[in-house]
Amino acid sequence: MQSVQRRFGKPRTADESHVAVLLKDFDDADKMLSRIIEASKAWRDAWIDILTAQQRLAYDFQDMYAPTAASGDDNTGHEIKETPRSTMMRAVKLQQSHAELKKDLLEEVNMVDSRIIRPAMDAKDHIQPLKKVMKRRGDKKA
Repeated sequence: MQSVQRRFGKPRTADESHVAVLLKDFDDADKMLSRIIEASKAWRDAWIDILTAQQRLAYDFQDMYAPTAASGDDNTGHEIKETPRSTMMRAVKLQQSHAELKKDLLEEVNMVDSRIIRPAMDAKDHIQPLKKVMKRRGDKKA
């Protein structure tokens, strides 16, 4: 009989320090998730910038070694030589390999969205209602 009275009798009041600790834990988790999201996005964007810069560099090498067209009879005394075919082919292969590398790595880098950023955002969204419930509970007690 005594256990029934304990369960259904007078409601017990929760210790205010426990509620404060829970609210602090919710705030800490929210801040941590925000930092994870921001850092993951920055990491992803940095890799995209690196891959883009490398591909541009390879494209510029190919463009630099490409034959230039003479602009009329403006001969300034310089002898125009064509880029050796082997050098041109190496520049083309470099550009192609960087394009393939960027394509392959972008798939991996974009997985950061589905594997890290989205789950962290979902967890952050799920914490918010619980945090509100705890705050309302504390406001009702006061």
